[in-house]
Amino acid sequence: MKKYVLFPMIAFFLLTLVLSEGCKKDKDSPEVNTNMPGTMMTLSSISYAAEGSSASVIKDSITILLADQALTTGGDWSLVWGPGISANNENLVYVAKSSSSASYAVVIRGTNIHSIGDLIQDVNVFTLVSFPYGKAGDSVSAGAMDGLANLLGTSDPVTGANLETYLNSIATGAKPTLYITGHSLGGALSSLVTYWLITNDQLKDKFVFSTFTFAAPGFVNESFKNNLLSSLPSGATYTMKVNSLDMIPYAYSDLEGITTNNIPVHVPLLYRLIITVASDSLQGRGIHYFNVKSAESIGNIPIGTTGPGGITPSDTIQWYDYWVGVEHSSNNYLKLLGAQPLK
Repeated sequence: MKKYVLFPMIAFFLLTLVLSEGCKKDKDSPEVNTNMPGTMMTLSSISYAAEGSSASVIKDSITILLADQALTTGGDWSLVWGPGISANNENLVYVAKSSSSASYAVVIRGTNIHSIGDLIQDVNVFTLVSFPYGKAGDSVSAGAMDGLANLLGTSDPVTGANLETYLNSIATGAKPTLYITGHSLGGALSSLVTYWLITNDQLKDKFVFSTFTFAAPGFVNESFKNNLLSSLPSGATYTMKVNSLDMIPYAYSDLEGITTNNIPVHVPLLYRLIITVASDSLQGRGIHYFNVKSAESIGNIPIGTTGPGGITPSDTIQWYDYWVGVEHSSNNYLKLLGAQPLK
């Protein structure tokens, strides 16, 4: 999701937020799943479980979904740390472990639409701040930095250990794979967490890092982008997957592309004006955002002729809002990746 100084811009990008859902299918025992993007997207979708509920309900919901053999994760992953939830339920991260491969995944939730603070992170992009875990010149949006600080400050509800302490406590022989993944804001924060990990003296040589981001907006400057990619350790991978009609990855790296490319459909005049003002405002401040990696398209959901309640393209803003939600939906990302939707 994206940020904008003007309140209309904030309202516009809030329309892009979607809820995750849940689903089932039957299997006798966990199997190694070869659809790794689908598996990572499923873990990312699970992070949204019961997002407006209490911490205990969220934890129980995540645990149940991880055990669901009907999902693409196949019941192979279990919760081993967290979820770490920041104050006012703004940000969430959990760690899951695969029983079949002994690999781990750091999973970061996207925007919690029930948290005002989380929504502010999405739109707080008109100030660049230094990224303290990178090299000179590396900067990110103020909102993204707030999100990372929240994540690193969370703790396991039982042990009280933070994420760094837990990862340090893992006993390893051969290097296990550590996946870092998230959808939307969670995908954007995954890049910050990856950079933090590969520059952490205690963790950088402990794992083989593999990052999967989905629908991630661009919250970093060019220096961050280049230095993160050039600093990836041997064997590390970084993958960005997007729906080609999803508006969110265009923010804030290519706001004007939303209009010129009609993403996801013809952009109403009001939104075109808002996008133009936001783009001009960033340029006026000398701020240029980038996506960490060139995105790999996973296709899109074909645009129909009618929507809920019989809306059509003539219902300009309703029509646009509807298709923004459809193309960004985590469940539709699962479908496009050949993974089982949550419900």
